[in-house]
Amino acid sequence: LVLIGETKATNSRRDLLQSALASCLVRHDADLIEVRNAVQCAAYVVQCAQAVAEAKRRRTPSRFKMAGARCQTLPRDTTDKLRLTWVSQLMQLPGVSEEIAKAIANIHPSPGAMLEAVAQAADRLGVVAADSFISNLEYPIRGHKGMRRLGPMVSRRVFATFHPGSKPENMLV
Repeated sequence: LVLIGETKATNSRRDLLQSALASCLVRHDADLIEVRNAVQCAAYVVQCAQAVAEAKRRRTPSRFKMAGARCQTLPRDTTDKLRLTWVSQLMQLPGVSEEIAKAIANIHPSPGAMLEAVAQAADRLGVVAADSFISNLEYPIRGHKGMRRLGPMVSRRVFATFHPGSKPENMLV
């Protein structure tokens, strides 16, 4: 809701305007912006239109990876929904593919097991634990016969995500 008012309004007009504004804010959940003149109003409307246009162009930085669509090599066994969900959750982390998620899930079969392992590693090794937590974990390269090591970067991300002392503003996801 954008209103451009006159600087010298009578008391009855001011009361009517205040009543209308209150009604819009409370009953209709409208937002309110105050502007000094028509030029500021036009600039605000243009800024809003540009923001909407930019939002339509810009893609979201990450997409949620659904259990069925992204987990291509896991069997869709109805008795193994927990593993499928856990692998899908691990795949939400940047840099964690399906193969990496399955390798992690083989070692830590549930979020609870992962939380416990991270807490124990942090107690044992302190800050150093993040780089070495699962960095030596090997996973198969899709389409090839070789194996690849996970590395310290993904190990740090997994560790930071599941560490009980991690602050929400420091999350990497």
